[in-house]
Amino acid sequence: MQGDTLVINVHNSLDVPTSIHTHGLFNNGTNYYDGPDMVTQCGIPPGENFTYVFETKDQFGTFWVHGHTRHQEADGFHTPLIIHSRKQPVIVYDEELTMTFEDWYTTEFYVRQEYIESLEDARTLVPNYPRALINGYDGNNTAPITFVPKRRYRLRIICMSVNNWFKFRIPGHKMTVIEADGVESMPLEVDGLSMGPGQRYSVIVTAHKSDEFNYLYNVTSYSPVLLRDAGFKPLVYTGLVKYRDGAPVKTIPAPSDEHLVWPEETAMQVADKQTRLPADRRIELTVNKFIDKHHVLLNALSSSLYKPVLVPTLYTALSMGDLAKNSSVYGPQTNAYVLKHLEVVEIVINNPIGDDHTFHFHGHNVQVIETGPYGNSSTDNRKPVAHQQSELWPMWRDTVQVRAYGFIRVRFRADNPGVWFLHCHLAIHMYNGLAVVFVEAPNVLQQRQSVPEAMVEMCKRQGILTQGNGAGNQGFDLSGLPPAIYLPS
Repeated sequence: MQGDTLVINVHNSLDVPTSIHTHGLFNNGTNYYDGPDMVTQCGIPPGENFTYVFETKDQFGTFWVHGHTRHQEADGFHTPLIIHSRKQPVIVYDEELTMTFEDWYTTEFYVRQEYIESLEDARTLVPNYPRALINGYDGNNTAPITFVPKRRYRLRIICMSVNNWFKFRIPGHKMTVIEADGVESMPLEVDGLSMGPGQRYSVIVTAHKSDEFNYLYNVTSYSPVLLRDAGFKPLVYTGLVKYRDGAPVKTIPAPSDEHLVWPEETAMQVADKQTRLPADRRIELTVNKFIDKHHVLLNALSSSLYKPVLVPTLYTALSMGDLAKNSSVYGPQTNAYVLKHLEVVEIVINNPIGDDHTFHFHGHNVQVIETGPYGNSSTDNRKPVAHQQSELWPMWRDTVQVRAYGFIRVRFRADNPGVWFLHCHLAIHMYNGLAVVFVEAPNVLQQRQSVPEAMVEMCKRQGILTQGNGAGNQGFDLSGLPPAIYLPS
């Protein structure tokens, strides 16, 4: 419930460290519980226990919890998290259902990556295409959705995938979007949902007046990256929307996707009618891609690949005094940007390559201002991304889509002192370095927060440094860090 304290006890039964991230919660005042390994904490060692304490404060909506060490979210370490509001929803409903979509591989993420990196030529790789799970079950094996005539349902839809996009429709039924990523929206009627990794929606669906027929919902799982691979085909599933046992299934002809209405991020408007924030500062980030000598893909959101350093970046921000305001102390591997307290930051993410991405902002929701074309889409015979400005009351969310050969412009106020990750939510892209770190108001952070001693001791038991710059040294001495990997210009 909104305002509750959420206590999550984690016992690590794995043979490697682990940690959890409550995707979408701000952790305002408790940055050390945010979860990314070597960003805000050291992983929980094998065989040990650790307790996270999250204050939900004013947040409510549809969230999820997932691992944030060694990409364990790609191996099934995730679960929905629903925080109910204490106030009346945008549209009153009778019942709610939660649905989850995810891609599923038959081998663990790190096993796949180590195999790829062992190849002399990655072009010889035999692709390992994923299956799709709906509510944890393989495709069409999912239990039916049960509707009672005339009742109004809230469907909370969570895309817990690590590579694939999902489209969801219930032909013969309209959907009204009322929430995205834990933020209430003005009602928006759509034909279906198109969701990238990490995104969530709530939609209202009103059941028909009669139980004469049952219906089918449609789920399509696809990868904008793998669609260029002739061996990969989108996975199409149907599930039963049951009004009555034994009722005949009414099939509805399906128009093509381009004739349907999907929830564009710029078309949505926030329910609290907050207008655009005026920007104080602009940071422009560009997705870069490079194929190394073994034909392995590398990604960066600036000139260098994100790689963990020797001290959790939060611990550097807390221990370096006034030098914490200088991004150099965090090491070039972190791609750190230092933000001033309460400034409004405009982030532009340019994507001049042929891959779609979803980018997740830790510690903040962002106001979606604009999307549009960037780069030359004709190189892939792609239709250019449409240029769209936000409406009067721009939507806020924590995970945004950036289309191939497109850009997005977003804004947020730096009102949550801490160290916050911004990364692509496709596991392979994040693993390959597509991330930056925002060090927000380190001077204020040092006054307000200190890492619990239990977390410091957890690092020390693993031989991980807890003070100093990114290398664990003083000042700007970064000796001991592995060299940063810069992409060719």
